[in-house]
Amino acid sequence: MLCMTRGRKPLATEVAEANGSYRKNPARRPKHTITGSDGIPVKPDFVELDETASAVWDETVSVLKDCNILSETDTHLLTSYVSCYAEWKKAYLHVSKHGHENEDGKTSAQSMTFHKLADRHMKLMGELGLSPSSRARLSVATSKDQEQQGTSLASIIKELKG
Repeated sequence: MLCMTRGRKPLATEVAEANGSYRKNPARRPKHTITGSDGIPVKPDFVELDETASAVWDETVSVLKDCNILSETDTHLLTSYVSCYAEWKKAYLHVSKHGHENEDGKTSAQSMTFHKLADRHMKLMGELGLSPSSRARLSVATSKDQEQQGTSLASIIKELKG
């Protein structure tokens, strides 16, 4: 079965609004949008037991909280991200000590695990907005104070376009 991609990921409603996408045709604006619940995800017990995963959890939660893009509904995604990183680090340490090949000269299982986890980790980074390109696609909710001061990116774009 052939899986075709559908092109670029759609822009968030707030970004499209700031770009003026709905000015010409307001009917294109989505009628229903889903937002995450407020609050900080709770660190699962098994993440707490893993020193690496726990440290990455704390660091990532701090960064995402400062960017105002963290929601309580991100718990499972964040758990996947930190556990993937912890396992990737273990595989990295094994490969750096023993190399990518086993005794037979073939690629070792740890090396394949290392590469699979690195790929999965990069995808999860994009989902959480931890890469530069994903941050460019994310829309961060601005406070009413920023909108009134005219310092938000959305208000600057609106001023330039209109």
